[in-house]
Parts: sequence; structure tokens; C-alpha cells
Amino acid sequence: MVFTKDNMQTENNILDKVIQSEADKKKADLNPQELVNFLLKDLNSREKEVIKARYGLDRGKSQTLESIGKTLGITRERVRQIESNGLRKAYQAEDWQEKLQNLLSLAIKNINKSGYIRLEEALLNELLENSQEIEIDKNCLRFIFNKFLIGQLEPVNIVHTDRAWKVGEVDLNHYEPLIEGIKNILIKKNEPLTIQELASEIEKEIIDVKVKDVLKELEDLELALYSYLEVSQHFRKNLFEKWGLKEWRTVNPKRMRDKIYLVLSKDKEPLHYRKITDRINEEMFDNKVAHPATIHNELILDDRFVLIGRGIYALAEWGYKPGVIAEVIREILQEAGQPMTKEEIAVEVLKHRVVKPGSINLILADKNLFKKLPDGKYSLVS
Repeated sequence: MVFTKDNMQTENNILDKVIQSEADKKKADLNPQELVNFLLKDLNSREKEVIKARYGLDRGKSQTLESIGKTLGITRERVRQIESNGLRKAYQAEDWQEKLQNLLSLAIKNINKSGYIRLEEALLNELLENSQEIEIDKNCLRFIFNKFLIGQLEPVNIVHTDRAWKVGEVDLNHYEPLIEGIKNILIKKNEPLTIQELASEIEKEIIDVKVKDVLKELEDLELALYSYLEVSQHFRKNLFEKWGLKEWRTVNPKRMRDKIYLVLSKDKEPLHYRKITDRINEEMFDNKVAHPATIHNELILDDRFVLIGRGIYALAEWGYKPGVIAEVIREILQEAGQPMTKEEIAVEVLKHRVVKPGSINLILADKNLFKKLPDGKYSLVS
């Protein structure tokens, strides 16, 4: 066989698919609760009960030493001793490292392809995409990572909010300079950017040689960037899948009127103020609940929003005009500079207002404002 660029590429693609298929199969075979039961197999029933309650391994919610003690009728210190003794027994089992090898392999592969650092929640969600009991399985994996795989996997101290993990022997010397580079890019652009836009800018802006060398080694730069942005305390994603500095109003709005603006911008259509309220609560920007009366007041007080129907609002930047329907018709006729038919006026009005044709007819019939000409067209009363 003669090797050409095309058939070598084809073979590489086939190999990638085989590797991915094997990884998917390993992920499908992953059963965290089964792994936990294996790790605790040599413990007595009291030790199993304490450890499962302590780490939420069977009910999805971890309990304090004190609450476990009250349930069992023993002191919190005795609970701690039972937990410690149980873990010591589990560590002494000879075959647990081999049993966890598949999980460790999946975790390392996931973390490394994500730029050598991964937010814990994102890592767990990907490993458990086929889980039927997601919260219990997450607790099982957290327990295994922290008690059995620590050293091979390590929690990252640079995270200030949610926990992240890296592979034990890998250093992250490139992380902080890269984060500073991303911050500088966003400040320079002064607007949120997509992952693709950031990747393009990074190739032009990052000058640190060590950082560039690490980025060249990455299997997927965009996937790694996504992981870096998730991990860092400095960035947040907005409703349009664009990333910016977390203090930006277009990314992390605090005021209700800014939330209204983002919801309307995302939905790209006029909405009733009650629907806007529902949409804000659906997006869950923060823990604040929006109420219809509050949203209606904000819509009235902000010039960015235009009332175009009964309780229906649009963004002024979409071209909608403020004022009552009669004022809208007056402005349409003034801009046209000539008489218009009822149908032509209706078409233009409906670009700026959500009204029934009958309402337009009723207003045009006001002889103090509009004059019907012999040819059936309308003009303004002088």
C-alpha cells in the first residue's frame, strides 16, 4: 500500500473513532455505587452505615458527625472513630487499586484533554452522563477521588469557588499567565466573546513562550479554553454562549432592567411583561426572584424598552417607536411625505406596534387628526 496524506488522514480518523468508542464503552460501564460497595466490602455493617451516611453514598446527601451520632445514639467522636477505622480497613485491601484503574484512566483522559485542569462538577457530569442516580453517583465519585485516588488526582488550590482537579504529576505553570492573557483580551475588546473568538485572539495576543508551547500540545484548544474559563473566578458565560468578565452587566446582570434587556435580546421578539418575568426566573441569573409588578415598573422607567401592545414590550433598538398609536401614524405619514392608503399605514404601524387592524381604522377615522382624501388615501390634518 502506498501511504498518501489522504489515506494516512483516513487511518488517523478511524483510530480516533476506535479510541473514542473504547472510551465511551468504559464510561457506559462505570458504576460508582458498585465501586463504593467493593471498596467497603471488608467493613462491618456499622462502619459501612457510618461512611455511607457521612459521604452521602446511598441517599445523595452527606450528614454531619453530630447528626449521625444522634441517629445511632453515640457521640460524634465515636462516629469519627468508626469512620476512621472503616477507611483504614478499606485501604488495607489488596485489590482496590486495580478495581479503580478504569475510573482513574477515564478521569485522567478527561482532565488532560481539557487543558490539564477540570472543574469538578463538569468532570462528574461528563463521566456520569448515563447515570440514573446522578447525585448519589456524584457523591460516590467525590468520595473515591478524595479518599482513594488522591495523589494521582489532586484538587487545585487556585480555584476560589467550585473545586477543580488536575493529574498529580502535571504542573499548571501556564494557567495564571493564560488567565491574565484572556482578561487582557476581553478588556481590550470590551465585549463578551465566544470560545472560537477567544481562541483566535489568543493565538495573536499571547506572547509567553511557555504558555504557547503548552497550547500547541493541546488536543483541542477550544475545549481547554472552556475548561479554563469555567475554573477561573474571573469569567462568566452569558445567555448567548459568550464569555466576559464576571462583573460586566452584559454577562452577570444585577439590576432587573439589565436582566430584562438580556432576555429580550436573547429571545429576539416582543414579550408580555409577565412572560419576561417568567423568562428571567427560568434563566436563574442569581437567587433573586422576579415579580411581574417589579418588571412592569422597570419596563416603564427605562427608555431601552417600548410598549407596543397591551403589556407587550420590545427593545427600542429594534426600531419600535414610543408613543400612542395616533402618534406612530402621524410619524409614519410625516416620514413618507405623501398620503398613504389604509393598508400601507397598517403595514408600517404593525412594524412598531402589536395592535388589531380595527384599532388602526378607528384612529384613522378621527377627523381632528387625519384626513381621508377622494382617492381613499390618508394625510395629516394641517
